[in-house]
Amino acid sequence: MERVHVKKVHALVAAVVAAVLVLTLEAQATALSPDDGSSFDSTPASASGSVSSSAPSGSDDPASGAARLDAPAQKRKGKGKGAYRVPTGAFFNNPRGGWDVRLKIERQVVRAIDHTKKGATIRIALYSFDRIPVAKRLIAARNRGVHVQLLLNDHQDTRAMKMLRARLGTNVKKKDFIYKCHSGCRTDNRKRLLHTKFYTFTKTGRSKDALFFGSANLTMNAARHQWNDLFFTAGREELFDQYVALFNDMKKDYEKQQPPLPTFCGIPFDAITCDDAIDFGTTVTFPRYLGPGNDPIIAILDRVQCVTTNAAGQKVRTKLAVNMHTIRGRRGDYLADAYRRKFAEGCQARFSFGLVGFHTKGHLGARTPRGHLPLRSTSFDYHPDQEVKNPDGKLDLTLDYYSHEKYLVIDGNYAGNPHAKLVFTGSSNWGALGAVNDEILVAIQGKQIVRQYMANFDFMWRPGNSRNAYTTSYTHFRVPVVRIGPDGEKVVTYRTERRKQVTVDPALVYRPAGPFWEDD
Repeated sequence: MERVHVKKVHALVAAVVAAVLVLTLEAQATALSPDDGSSFDSTPASASGSVSSSAPSGSDDPASGAARLDAPAQKRKGKGKGAYRVPTGAFFNNPRGGWDVRLKIERQVVRAIDHTKKGATIRIALYSFDRIPVAKRLIAARNRGVHVQLLLNDHQDTRAMKMLRARLGTNVKKKDFIYKCHSGCRTDNRKRLLHTKFYTFTKTGRSKDALFFGSANLTMNAARHQWNDLFFTAGREELFDQYVALFNDMKKDYEKQQPPLPTFCGIPFDAITCDDAIDFGTTVTFPRYLGPGNDPIIAILDRVQCVTTNAAGQKVRTKLAVNMHTIRGRRGDYLADAYRRKFAEGCQARFSFGLVGFHTKGHLGARTPRGHLPLRSTSFDYHPDQEVKNPDGKLDLTLDYYSHEKYLVIDGNYAGNPHAKLVFTGSSNWGALGAVNDEILVAIQGKQIVRQYMANFDFMWRPGNSRNAYTTSYTHFRVPVVRIGPDGEKVVTYRTERRKQVTVDPALVYRPAGPFWEDD
């Protein structure tokens, strides 16, 4: 049954994220095993004055070694809850593994919750939440004097959410609440979404100003069916304060779409303007109206130089890797064209998707002078004839496995630096809704960060975790259903329809020609 929400009209004007005047030092990451996608430990100097190290042993599964990661960290810091520090770096789960690796991200979030003490504040903004074990830990935290605040999308009302609502209430003016934004928080009232995913802890264990961001919701679906990422950092007070300001603005739950917030990054290196090439945590917030002329993804790709000649006269190619949950629609088409153009310019580029629009797939797979862009899909449907409970008509609910990550890795020449290493991650997909929902796009720089994300990408690229996207296609499509509501208004819902025949353009079928199927 479809629900219609009417927002409260707020008279308050959005608070602009304030610039802060203290310079933040980027954390220095320690080494990680070459086959492990997660995670290294490091702590900014402002948080602890030293760098901690955790390098799990090698494994075929980048999500393995989670339990090994936890115990050494506790040993290094001593015994007891007060010894905990946030393990800075990226964490990835693996839905094909055992429950230890499926719940790897969730377990790290729970550790942070469990080590948060009286007087501290936990703020969480997510699209979905149904994990009762996490709800119980949050209630336990509130019972010991921790303030707990959650902002969620309004598409569900789970048992976990009801448990928290009974303890926290829903009044966003108080210090504790769980609240569902209606059709997004800073968006208009046209079925937009609170789709962002970030977590803040004023203090957990010995770590102050802990901030987590990425693709991970707190749901069973995220553990059972999705690959996700969540990046952990702490001790960056100014960046942390800006995320708190974003959260506090979101909780106003506006009726009309708000102007885009200024890009923020703590304190810029030049003390004037955030530069995603060098300023850790440079964050672009959504909603915002976008086209090819002002899309932040286009701006990022325009700063990439694909081929550089080094001092020895050798040509060096910039490596690009995109792991994108969804790319579709008009925005997906022009972003696919822009990324494919980088491959044509000589970048060592690969693209992996969970879901793709039928037309957008043609844009990704169109032939270039170098051949076809290496393209794989992480979506697997092993039960195409099985009826799936799917009230929202969402295609991903019919799949057994798929990537929910949304990241771009750049290793090479960016913004004039031939040795740049950075990752863009967050919640925003490469489609229309990725621009008009509540979303974040975050730049994080560093050699170890790129090693982590590239290791995760390589793991996902393997046969079994992904499939050749040129020779396979979907059997399910999302189909609109239009009906007239009680007041005569047109109401559009969606259902999932299986189509037995899908035509694949033979021109898109490629043949391997080199380590990355490049026609050089």
